[in-house]
Amino acid sequence: MAKRLTDSEKWKDDWYISLSNDYKIVWQWLLDNCSHCGLCKRSMGLLNMMCKINISEKDMVGTMDSRVLIINDYWFIPKFIKFQYTTLLSGKPVIISVVKELFKYNLIGIIPESFGNDYIIISKSFDNHCQMIKDKDKDKDKDKDRKGGMGGSQNGKPQKGEKFDLKKEFVIFPDGSKQKLGDDQLHALHRNTLRPDEVFQGIVY
Repeated sequence: MAKRLTDSEKWKDDWYISLSNDYKIVWQWLLDNCSHCGLCKRSMGLLNMMCKINISEKDMVGTMDSRVLIINDYWFIPKFIKFQYTTLLSGKPVIISVVKELFKYNLIGIIPESFGNDYIIISKSFDNHCQMIKDKDKDKDKDKDRKGGMGGSQNGKPQKGEKFDLKKEFVIFPDGSKQKLGDDQLHALHRNTLRPDEVFQGIVY
């Protein structure tokens, strides 16, 4: 189960304290059920059932006051990114994964400029992020080879996952080895936003 930061200062936020109890629950449900980049599958039926309420999507989005945007089949919460991550200009695997998802769903241009330069992502910087991760993986593979190796790399590159195990807790690589998924990876898998070939050996987040 993914663990996330929560904002204790929300009880001093005029917008939040003005919400009815029903909408306070809705806001918390959205934050708990969105992906690691702030995307939540649109389903008013599920939202109403889980929060034990009966509201329309129009009313929900209106009450959220631009905090929740409708993007095709998803609700997108831009502020989730600003709160959870201090920057998107990082080579950390979790940030790489967030940026990849933002590109995948064409959300890069929706990140408000008011978030600052640390959240401005362009294709060039994204490519640099990926290269940083690849370089780190190559270094890890070299270290493993020096120590006797784990048989995990192919031609100096980390293996991509081939399939998930039946319990959806591990990714299995072509050589038969397996790797336990991290909290964010599990969350993405259960939301059907993670494919086996998007998981690389040695990268867990």
